[in-house]
Amino acid sequence: MRFMGILGVLCVLAAPTLAAPVLYTFNITAGSVILNVATQQSTSSGLAGTFSVDIMQSNGHIGAVDPFELIASNMTNTATMKLGLAGLATATLNPGGAKFLDFTMPAPGAIAGNMVPSAAPTDVYLEATVFVTGLFTTTFATKTWAGTILPFTVAFTTSGVESDIVTAAIGGTFGYAVGIPDIGMTLTLDLVVNFEGTAHVVPDPALGGLTALGLGGAGAWLRRRRS
Repeated sequence: MRFMGILGVLCVLAAPTLAAPVLYTFNITAGSVILNVATQQSTSSGLAGTFSVDIMQSNGHIGAVDPFELIASNMTNTATMKLGLAGLATATLNPGGAKFLDFTMPAPGAIAGNMVPSAAPTDVYLEATVFVTGLFTTTFATKTWAGTILPFTVAFTTSGVESDIVTAAIGGTFGYAVGIPDIGMTLTLDLVVNFEGTAHVVPDPALGGLTALGLGGAGAWLRRRRS
């Protein structure tokens, strides 16, 4: 009887852990970023890196209506991106010149179904270094949130067992107004991103839940620091 009592206590203690969000870090398998300046010109590049999602998965696997939250990322452009500036100069982002380093969502999203797009309003933190050459030469860097929550969509493959590979596809547009103090110019940038990645489900949901609690807290701390 004592053993059964201890077992019952352990089961009660384990339940909240199993219900905790599980952290998935996705490696990008395909991605692109398009840079538009004042909707007049555009240039594009591949996108590479990783992004992370917390999923409050039910029944030990990912399924429809499970809540999710986009958190930290480490994504960057893979090719040189160049744009003309009013015929006076050329702005260049070298590979790695634009980095998407964090997400913040006003509220968790909910998985719609197997690769069915789900709404995921979010903001993103960007660090970029741009080199300007031509009639004037300058280098400017920015570290900023877009500052506006814009509609994004996220689609997941649903998982039946813990050994599955999970795929996530994300798409949307962010807008930035970036000032260049040296010349008193403000650039209006629209960044259109589409990317897909895969992650391996953690073998132990309980361990994943505990890990997610720690890393989720770290992500929140990063967002507070960057704000």
